[in-house]
Amino acid sequence: MSASAPPGRCTRDRLDLSLGRVSAGAGNRYAPLVFTNTGPEPCSLRGHPGVTLIDSAGDRIGEPAERRGPNAPAVRLEPGGSAHAVLHTVAEGVTDEPCWKPAARVQAYPPGSTWALRTPAESFRVCGDVFEVRAVEPGKRP
Repeated sequence: MSASAPPGRCTRDRLDLSLGRVSAGAGNRYAPLVFTNTGPEPCSLRGHPGVTLIDSAGDRIGEPAERRGPNAPAVRLEPGGSAHAVLHTVAEGVTDEPCWKPAARVQAYPPGSTWALRTPAESFRVCGDVFEVRAVEPGKRP
């Protein structure tokens, strides 16, 4: 590969998935979904991941996250490097819609992939039927 050629797409077998800390602001809840390159070579991600919430029995909760916002430029991940996609919902009680049942895991398909990764859901819970994901950006958090 020449120095100017972009690296190949990051694939599931070269990625680790984690969920960052939930932050609050004006009735909204945000959490970074972090993809880390565990492979020996650089790779890239571009676009929106496919994201669903999973209960302890392995069943999907609610609908998949709605993809929001434009695609950002491709993010180059060096070995050990990370990129994130922000998950968004609203705080409980902001709308008349109830919160979904608590999730055990977040399942995410890296952009361009048909194989999913899973990570513990931590304290992320969808409320008000608002579940959105933004395109992948550089770094572990916004």
